[in-house]
Amino acid sequence: MVFFMDAKEKVYARYGGRDSKNADNRQSLEGLRYTMQSVAAMHRSEQKQFAPRVEGAPVYIRQIAGGRGKCLHCHQVKERLNRKITGNGDWTRDMVYRYPLPDNLGIRLDVNRGNVVEKVTPGSPAEKAGLKKGDVVKRLGNVPIHSFGDATYALDKAPGKGTLSLSWLRDTELLTASLDLPKGWRKTDISWRPSLRRLVPSSPFYGTDLKAAERKQLGLTDKQLAFRLTSRLSTRAKQAGFQAGDIVVGIDDRQLDLTATDFVYFVQSEYLVGDTIHATLLREGKNLRLPLTLTSR
Repeated sequence: MVFFMDAKEKVYARYGGRDSKNADNRQSLEGLRYTMQSVAAMHRSEQKQFAPRVEGAPVYIRQIAGGRGKCLHCHQVKERLNRKITGNGDWTRDMVYRYPLPDNLGIRLDVNRGNVVEKVTPGSPAEKAGLKKGDVVKRLGNVPIHSFGDATYALDKAPGKGTLSLSWLRDTELLTASLDLPKGWRKTDISWRPSLRRLVPSSPFYGTDLKAAERKQLGLTDKQLAFRLTSRLSTRAKQAGFQAGDIVVGIDDRQLDLTATDFVYFVQSEYLVGDTIHATLLREGKNLRLPLTLTSR
């Protein structure tokens, strides 16, 4: 992550960030150059715009590492800060989904031009607000946008539900609107974040995908989630009522096009430790729906 500041340490912009799929697919040297040029133009202008600060005073490594001479990796800093927030009783579920992707609101930004819209998802809050491909995002809330990193920072400050102001350039016209923030919009895959690994659940069970002939016999599609539980069931799965031979065909009343292997990653990306899922099962010709609370092991 790169920060661009003036001599008084006011932040113009950020560059960096990632998603759950890859550490580098949201950044490029060309994208860094574009952000540097955008920030340089802002620095030369008479009406400079800075991102608001959220911390009143700096936090030093020695304050969270337990004394001088201690060393921390970047993710360990966040782990220590999260631990302090939890200890103070201030932890909320929304804090899990830090720096949400603009994709969550239907905005895909160009990797090489970090504030230019590459794609708008049909039916998304971005499309409903009037955003189109090729528009240049100028502000999200009260944060100037030069890059993908700026966008995730702005969204990190946005509420869990409500609206967020948005302004953009289309050719030479400055347009404004409000983005609708529906409940749960912040939800993002956290399985790659070391600082939140304790909240990533393990799959409660595993099995073998059904063959085409058996799927057809049961009236299931070729791609639909359908796997038979093996005899190696965890104690918690057995206690919840699951049995070897049960066929899992859905979770939380959702029909999913997943393999048994895909299901493992689905649970890790969609749920948190402590969440309760409801699995739809086929057992000896009967439909069952069983609850199971997720844990890290």
